[in-house]
Amino acid sequence: LAKRSEDMLTHLTGKSAAEAREALARAEGSVKLAVLLLHGCALEDARALLERVGGRLRVALAELRGRRRRTDW
Repeated sequence: LAKRSEDMLTHLTGKSAAEAREALARAEGSVKLAVLLLHGCALEDARALLERVGGRLRVALAELRGRRRRTDW
């Protein structure tokens, strides 16, 4: 199961297996949290974001992209 999670993260984020393993460890095995960590979120921010969007990763990622657009001036 851990290998499958790692494979999903490398596929979804383009990060290395080592980066995926580290993110999974920080996220206590949560793939959704690990994806957000690999996209630059702090752990507590990632948790709060997932909570706010009802656990929907696609919505959380869209919100992250929107935030970046507003701050990339």
